[in-house]
Amino acid sequence: MAKEEIASGELKRLQLSRLWLDGRATLEDEPDAVRFIRAVGFALRYNATPTLPMASMFRAAGEKRRAIELTNLLLARVEVIETNVIAERLVLVHRDMVPAVYALRIRNRSARLSPDAERALDFIGREGQVTSGQVRRYLGFAGRKRPDPGDLALAELQREMLVDRGPSSVPKTGIPYLSPEGFPYHLFEKAHRDLVRAAGRLRATDAVCTVIGAYLRAAVFVSPRKMASMFKLLFSESELHAAIEALKFR
Repeated sequence: MAKEEIASGELKRLQLSRLWLDGRATLEDEPDAVRFIRAVGFALRYNATPTLPMASMFRAAGEKRRAIELTNLLLARVEVIETNVIAERLVLVHRDMVPAVYALRIRNRSARLSPDAERALDFIGREGQVTSGQVRRYLGFAGRKRPDPGDLALAELQREMLVDRGPSSVPKTGIPYLSPEGFPYHLFEKAHRDLVRAAGRLRATDAVCTVIGAYLRAAVFVSPRKMASMFKLLFSESELHAAIEALKFR
């Protein structure tokens, strides 16, 4: 076997280990989950994918019910927030990374929301906290095939980081992600005032470096093209390349 192939294989094994995708003991309890998310920075809420070099809560926990229980514990203590601004997937972001992610996202928010998203945002603001079922009923989409326009409106609001989803209970039996009371949505700025204030103190260049640096500490290596695709809602390719150059000297 060529030396280059050996080196490539070792690098791949290192990446899988750093991302908790292979060669690690499964998460068993809340302290394990905290150590995991602090180490990886970003983790897919659900399953891993071979084309996306990112940690996965399902893979790290080794079992769906435990993964969902641990995710809810992390959300409850605000160790993470859930967002869909990265890689078009639901991702758990460690709270230390949230100000940078938020600062970068809000500068690129869409000029206008869809009518359904605007109505849903107004409803959530007035009620304080609502479930997806309540939003769908309010918008008149209850009973439709999922995902329905209400689901899409919530996804739009979450993508703009105007709302986020909090923890819910896990049923003792049956499908673990079907919480009896539903997932609670609330206004991001009201639920995470401290993180929003911290975001306001960040320069964009520093925020980009924070996100890329945290991601690469766990992912080890990934092509600039893949990173540009994953983080396209946060920064441009030129900002990505400038940050990579800046990180070389840190």
